Amino acid sequence: MKYLTFSFIVLVFTSCEIINTEEEIPAIIDINDITVSGGYTSNISDAWVYVDNEFIGVYPLPASFPILKTGLQSIVIDAGIKKNGISSSRENYDYYTSFTQDVNLERNKSTSLNPEISYSISSFPFVEDFEGIGTVLEVITDSANHQLEKVYDNSNSMFGNYHAKSTISGQFGEIFECNSENINLPSDRKVYLELDYKCNSTLVVGMYCNYPSQVVKSAVMYLNPKSNWNKIYISLSELISNHTNAQDFKLFFGMSRDTTLTENNIFLDNIRLVYEE
Repeated sequence: MKYLTFSFIVLVFTSCEIINTEEEIPAIIDINDITVSGGYTSNISDAWVYVDNEFIGVYPLPASFPILKTGLQSIVIDAGIKKNGISSSRENYDYYTSFTQDVNLERNKSTSLNPEISYSISSFPFVEDFEGIGTVLEVITDSANHQLEKVYDNSNSMFGNYHAKSTISGQFGEIFECNSENINLPSDRKVYLELDYKCNSTLVVGMYCNYPSQVVKSAVMYLNPKSNWNKIYISLSELISNHTNAQDFKLFFGMSRDTTLTENNIFLDNIRLVYEE
């Protein structure tokens, strides 16, 4: 009698386990990348995923992840970036739109999504892509030999036909710097500087904070050498909030001579300020 009772209990629990296992077989979603329409460069690192208005998680791209919800589901995907290029500072980028699609999810089956998004703002307050005549960036230097050269290159449609290059090759202590015109920036909204760059020595990105009686020069980021083009999203909000009484600001890009190299090179393109006007 005890044997029969024990067998019955084992059978009940085994059956329940089989049923639960079956109920929790997930559907799979695959996302290779997230593209931005309009021919803009991007460096989207993560997908922020919502299913049926429920936040599911943040997934580094390319991603393949399980979803327990099945049937027809409304999926929303937001584009995530590495704020200031830092892996530990991942952020849902406010200035990209969301991708939404109704998808029929089936257990143990993969569904591939190809999200395409756009900017959520209609225009950029400041842009320098070097496609027009001349440049709005002014070279500030102690050497008459310094210049910001426009280089023709149509190998990548997202970079247009031109980018800018500057080379310094003098003695130790030589410095290259270029800066923008005066720009008004809000302290009550997120402000980002987007930039494509490559360089063979440390590139400094910063701002001049212009007050009526003084100018405060502050570095925002020191960018490490990159042999290939790199897209970065730099937050300017923290510096702006520390200078709320400044009349306006200037962007600057600079490099100091590294004499361990024959010459130091900076390449810049697709410089834009992004915020809600």
